[in-house]
Amino acid sequence: MKDSLTKVRLLVLAMLLFSSAAMAQFTVSGTVTDAGGEPLIGATVLAKGTSVGTITDIDGSFSLRVPDGTEALVVSYTGYATAEVPVDANSTALIVVMKEDIAKLEEVIVTGLASGVKRSNSGNAITTISADELTGTTKQQTMDGALYGKIPGVNISANSGAPGGGINIQMRGVSTLGAGSSQPLFIIDGVYVDNSVIRTGRTNVNGASGGQNASSQDDASNRIADINPDDIERIEVLKGPSAAAIYGTRANAGVVIITTKKGAAGQTKVSLSQDIGFAKGQNFVGFDTWDTEKVNNFFGGDPDELAALQAAEAEGRVTDWEEYFYGETPLLSNTQLTFSGGNQKIQYYASGGVQSEDGIIKHTGFDRYSGRLNLNANLSQRVRASFNNSYYRTDTRRGFTGNQNNTGGSIGYTLAYTPSYANLFPDENGNYPDNPYFNDNPIAIRDLGKNEQTVDRFISAASLDVDLWTGSSAFLKLKMNGGVDYLSSNTFVYFPEILQHQRASANPGDVMWGRQDNLNTNLQAFLQFNTDAGDLNLNTTLGAVRLHQESEFLLERGRGLAGGQTNLRWAKVASVHAQQNTEVTDLGYVAQEDFNWQDKVIASVGVRFDRSTLNADQEKYYAFPKASLALNLTNFDFWNVSSINQFKVRAAYGETGGLPNYGVTFESLDPQLIGGALGGQVGTRGIDPNLKPETAAELEFGVDVGMMDNRIFLEATYFNKKVNDLILDLTPAEATGITAIATNAADLENRGVELSLGVNPVRTTNINWFSRINWWTVESEITRLDIPTQTVGGFGVSLGTYLIAKGFSPTTIVGLPGGTENPGGFTVYGDRQPDWQMSWYNTINFMEHFDFTFLFHYQKGGEAINLSALLWDDGGTSPGWDDDKDGNGQFDGLDRLLDWAVNGNTGAYIEETSYIKLREIALHYTIPSSVLGDGFIKGLRLGVSANNILLWTSYGSYDPEVSNFGTQPIAGNIEVTPYPSSRRMFFHLKADF
Repeated sequence: MKDSLTKVRLLVLAMLLFSSAAMAQFTVSGTVTDAGGEPLIGATVLAKGTSVGTITDIDGSFSLRVPDGTEALVVSYTGYATAEVPVDANSTALIVVMKEDIAKLEEVIVTGLASGVKRSNSGNAITTISADELTGTTKQQTMDGALYGKIPGVNISANSGAPGGGINIQMRGVSTLGAGSSQPLFIIDGVYVDNSVIRTGRTNVNGASGGQNASSQDDASNRIADINPDDIERIEVLKGPSAAAIYGTRANAGVVIITTKKGAAGQTKVSLSQDIGFAKGQNFVGFDTWDTEKVNNFFGGDPDELAALQAAEAEGRVTDWEEYFYGETPLLSNTQLTFSGGNQKIQYYASGGVQSEDGIIKHTGFDRYSGRLNLNANLSQRVRASFNNSYYRTDTRRGFTGNQNNTGGSIGYTLAYTPSYANLFPDENGNYPDNPYFNDNPIAIRDLGKNEQTVDRFISAASLDVDLWTGSSAFLKLKMNGGVDYLSSNTFVYFPEILQHQRASANPGDVMWGRQDNLNTNLQAFLQFNTDAGDLNLNTTLGAVRLHQESEFLLERGRGLAGGQTNLRWAKVASVHAQQNTEVTDLGYVAQEDFNWQDKVIASVGVRFDRSTLNADQEKYYAFPKASLALNLTNFDFWNVSSINQFKVRAAYGETGGLPNYGVTFESLDPQLIGGALGGQVGTRGIDPNLKPETAAELEFGVDVGMMDNRIFLEATYFNKKVNDLILDLTPAEATGITAIATNAADLENRGVELSLGVNPVRTTNINWFSRINWWTVESEITRLDIPTQTVGGFGVSLGTYLIAKGFSPTTIVGLPGGTENPGGFTVYGDRQPDWQMSWYNTINFMEHFDFTFLFHYQKGGEAINLSALLWDDGGTSPGWDDDKDGNGQFDGLDRLLDWAVNGNTGAYIEETSYIKLREIALHYTIPSSVLGDGFIKGLRLGVSANNILLWTSYGSYDPEVSNFGTQPIAGNIEVTPYPSSRRMFFHLKADF
């Protein structure tokens, strides 16, 4: 029986191949250009109604054998409206001139795991970012850092201003209260990639153990920082469950789909890009001036302090410590070399990149080395394959800033207590003096301490598309893809024994060595059946997905090191500080049906069934449905408003999931000495056998309007995202012996509006100006809470924390004094989430070869807990510390400090975080091809650019977007002397050969 079936399959396959080969064909050829006559490289050319196609080469040329009876070609290119060109057997010198698609209506965006739809037909608001928008204006440190201000409905924050990132992306409000990941799911060329923040142990070495989730103060980079932004062709952002439902239990926080660059058929194109620049501190607080009056005011006329000031003045060593530590002007360099080309059978894209950025604090920086090889192969007219491989190595040097506890192991914290006349410089023998004002010398911490991380990473993707059957009005395809994401991280944190605070400890000399190996694999297979039933097109997708994750983490600590040693063997006290091995498997099944009636009515329904080993019931499947409807009113016969060429109303609904944290669904066995022998003891955490994934259900409504040939385009969206069954810890009665049980204890609701207005006010031969304004607002509210009101994050109520209470936003900031009108008896001081945000993006092409681009970003409202200001007041270094602006006879710095310490007013150090930033600005010039002629250099582009160049804010610290807990879902916007942000300027040169 098996042999018979095999023979039948072979016979059918042979007949299909024979019929394909026997089909009559003819060849069409031509060139694809933009309106200015410049060739468009990599434009897609398809025979209408078939999957037969090619892409244009470096000259914009193409040649394609098409089936007999083909009446038209469909030509598409990112950023341009799709063109339909009539052809016949004599079409051998076509010239196809593409028009810019300002509203991106012809752009194909993702609506399923194996299907896409034109933007003009989409039932969701999906943001796409092209390579030009991502890196074309100026060079960015990291891919996620390049997204600031470019995506309506998204709030982005950072845990440090240090090179190498450390970014949190929150889409459409709060998606978890801490159980699941608050970061979106990142997918690169079909590979589910790791974006975790790997613990380094810095907070243990420098004592920053206060506050909840102390390890979050390690201020390490998140691992999407490994990815080279210059390799990216485009990014699609699925902001809510209505768009991301088909991705199931890992999509509660949204999905970011990244497509890397591919090669085009034609002669080999070589491009070399070099950016050289420098960085400066974006904003200095301006520490108070220490003169005789100030010393008398702060130290009460202490003669020793006056003598120290006079000695420093006489020796010329009064130092502006802000300028000294944060005033470096480091060199920034970004070099990219690419090769692309191929033929009709195989196209390739290869790249190599080196990015090197030192920080504004000496001995800090970020280096990334990357290599990529992408191959696309047309194995036959029916079979296509792709292979995308990349390697990254990143070296990060973060230094020591932020919080500490009584060690002096933080530059910023120590500076709060160090007057400008302190003598901290090493002597001629390299010996660092002790700091009489705090626990350590910050210059010694900077020069001798080490906080480093090295990551080696390999990402590989492979896909196979097979046209199983093609009829006159239908086709059946098989799509398979798989991927591997492997990273190995090594961390090193070290304080030598000669440091001031180390000499005071029982075991001077402290080192932490860490290693983490993460392996993610994914396999997917889909069948896609597409058919035309008269004027109705139906597209059916069925598929399966398997995800597997393995992680091994080890953090070892040694104290009491021998002089100059960092090896654990030379430590008096060595121990395994932390160790964890995890393994997780997810399995999902997908079904989706798409309907399109003449591009007038477009609908989609689908469902995904997922199970995961992270769930309490590992065998149970959870369903995540989706549905959308779009009506293109301008395509109906009754539409007669000629000035409005696009009017679409749309609605969508979808559900996604968020998995429990590893370890909360099973009982752990902890090592324990029993009678002198090593044994095991059941841990004190209990389990809830009915624990379910967190589930987000979103309803989205919108309207898209294009006017005057889409020179004015408005996209307006309202969403309501309800996140149910949020996982929180329940504390049982003490008599049970159980300290906590993770349970589904809360619901919350996020509501918001997103507006995007694009205009093309000037479009002439010499000037083309495109401008886009994005505006968005999000509100969150806890609608159910089955456990008592609680606070999370921060360093206690007196210093400000976050309230988890029904009827309140989970990002509500509360503190003292107490009251009775609010749950928990706290005073409400504000909300981490801003009232609204707005961005303004502009690109102006003029005189044919110049382009000028800039991006402003405005945030209104939002509050932060500024504990840096508290430390500056306590140490006397805050600006205007001994002023008396209110005339009450008390120094302003002391006034604020006493208001907090004596009056119990937490609000003294809670500030609004409104700001305006000029995020990106650039001027580039492309040398005309007529000037270059037919020489070795085919293209040349020069320019200057900058990012974070201007900041307007009343916030009383370095950057309202940076906080020590910046990567936390709830407890962000708490800062304790973080690494300041920098402004970056570049000179740019790109040559094509």
